[in-house]
This record gives sequence, C-alpha cells and structure tokens, in this order.
Amino acid sequence: MVPDDNLEKQIKRHVIGRRQSFYCTVAPGLEAVCARELSELSDSLHVDAIDRGGVSFSGRLEDLYRANLHLRTAGRVLMRLDDFKATNFRQLAKRAAAFGWKRYLPRGAVPVCKVSTHQSRLYHSEAVAARIGQAIQAYWETQDVVPAGAHDQTLYVRLDNDRVSLSLDSSGPNLYRRGFKTHAAAAPLRETAAAAILDLAGYDPRRPLLDPMCGAGTFSLEAALIAKKVAPGALRTFAFMQWPAFRPRQWAFLKAAAAKERHTLASPLIFASDTDPEAVRHLSDCVQRHGLEDAIQVTCCDFFTRTPPSDTAGLIVINPPYGRRLEPDSVPHGFYSRIGTKLATDFRGWQVALLVPHPELITRLPAGLEPLRLIHGGLPLTLLVGVL
Repeated sequence: MVPDDNLEKQIKRHVIGRRQSFYCTVAPGLEAVCARELSELSDSLHVDAIDRGGVSFSGRLEDLYRANLHLRTAGRVLMRLDDFKATNFRQLAKRAAAFGWKRYLPRGAVPVCKVSTHQSRLYHSEAVAARIGQAIQAYWETQDVVPAGAHDQTLYVRLDNDRVSLSLDSSGPNLYRRGFKTHAAAAPLRETAAAAILDLAGYDPRRPLLDPMCGAGTFSLEAALIAKKVAPGALRTFAFMQWPAFRPRQWAFLKAAAAKERHTLASPLIFASDTDPEAVRHLSDCVQRHGLEDAIQVTCCDFFTRTPPSDTAGLIVINPPYGRRLEPDSVPHGFYSRIGTKLATDFRGWQVALLVPHPELITRLPAGLEPLRLIHGGLPLTLLVGVL
C-alpha cells in the first residue's frame, strides 16, 4: 500500500502536534485520587476539571500513552474528538459524516458506539448509535475505503442538553484488567478500586501490609506493584495501538523507562493469607509467575488466629466475606463484631482499611475510624480508614 503522505501530515498536525483533551473514567468517590495520580505523571499534562465519575485533563498524545501505562485508579482513558449541537438526526449525521475519522480510526473502522443521553431531543440511544455508525460508514465510502466493523474500537457519545460530545476510547478493556491476576474469586475487588483504597488508607511500602482475608489477593498484588514500582499497564495492550497516530518507538521508550524503575525488595513486607487453600494456591502461583516473591508472602491461615507479622505497625486491609462468601449459618453482625474485637485486641497502633457492605455494621467495629462512601460494581460500600 502506498503511504498517504497527506494523511501523515494531517495526523502530525491535528493529532500528534496539538495538545488534546482527554477524560479518565473513575469509580465515584475516587476522582481526587485519580486526579492526584494524573498530576504526577508528566510536566506537559494538566488536570482541567474533576466531576463525578471522571477527571478531565489535557496534554500531548504521549501523555495518553503514559496515563494508560501508569494510572492505577482510572477505569479507562478517552480522547475527546468533537463537540457540537444537534437537535435532530439530520444535524447529527451531517456533523458525524464530516469529521476527519481517518486521522483517528484504523482504516475503514466503524467503532462500537456507546451512547448516553440527558435532557436532549435525541433521547433514543440505540437510534443515535445507529445514525452515527451509518455516518462513519458513509465517511469511509467517500474516502474510497470499504468500511468494516471494529470491535476493538469504541466511540463514547454523550448528549447533554442537545450538545453532542464524541470521545474515542484509548484503553480497550477496562484498565483494572492488568494482566497480572488471571485467577478469580467470589465477590472480587477490582484492581483499580484496591489501588485507590490503598492510597486513601495511606499505604507506605516501607511498612508491613497485612491482607488477612485476601481471596484472590487483589490488595496484595496491587500493593506489590506499588512497592516494586511496576507500571500496572506493563503486561497488556491498548486500543490506541491500532490508531494511525500510534508511534511504536515512542511507546517502547515509555515502557523501557517504566521497566527501569522496577526494583527488587530485600524481603517481603506484604503478608497475604486466607482460610481457602485453593485461593491461597492460586495467589501463590500468581506471585511466582510474575516474580513478586520478594514482595508478597502467602500463607493459609485464619485471620482470627493471626498475630501481627511484624513488631513495626503497618496497614491491615480487610475485604470481609459477606453474602454467599459467608458460611450459611454465619450471622454478619456477629462476624463483624469478631473482626472488631480482633482488631482492637491485637492490632492497636496499626492503620486499617476495612470495607463494610452495610452501614449498620459500622457499630460493630472499632470507633474513631473515618467512613468514606464508595461505589464498587454499582453497589454502595463504606470504607473505614484510620489508626486503631
């Protein structure tokens, strides 16, 4: 295929050469944590706004690469493409068909459209998605390119008071899919949520961390990546790698720089345990497979028989079993009371991060902990943080 020099010039001018607007999606309640992460990524990146469920920022295309590679708490990173007013389908289709899609999408790609509407005359999301898809198909036909479906590319379309915003997903699968943990567990905690909770709890990698109901080990694995300075996106691919503006050499440079930051620890300071031998086995295999033995020690034991693993107080993180994860004859109130008694008796002086599924259970736990309201998987949770 003969290189399209004119397209390359357009890409350099409009995509690579300009500052772009981006948007990180994040679980409600964790926006400030994500904004802080973003502000530390690059001198060329600027956090523009924080709203419920996301953080807007601006920077170069390279900053989008960095965000996907390094962010621990974001769900996905979107690139803003266009913003316009449309009160009817004719206006919507005309504007969508006129956009320069060849600068942003793989040749001929018609992305999956995900639409949300709020107080707009175009309120039928499926119809909006269909019209935009047809408009992009028509665009490619004017370029003498055969359009084709592209399931690895997603266009987010938001209509708010008749304003239409188009944003292209750069991440692909949600960023919590690190590629480190391939085993599952009941009631799993997303990696992005675990990383944010560690941040909110004031996790210090120089001090011990106890994860005594580890399940799949999400807290422990995230803590290990932080302690060893491993980029969370180091093992995976991203949707932006299919874009015509993608520069493999630049990406390889960023990954190599991240790899140089990784270091070996003198001895494990992360102690993961569970009563489920199968969960312990899976986590142990994962730790060995990814060379994290210097950070995590995994054992099979009961939290209620554990003692602090170090004379130095650290952080204890607990995502207690609830619902189907409890034995049929277990009483949640009594179970949480036992947790509270254990913490107050054996872990005085330790920091704690404790997830509570029901607010009424808070009274069963040590007083003086700060409650933070979170949303995980669409369900409200309370995170208790503080010093015991």
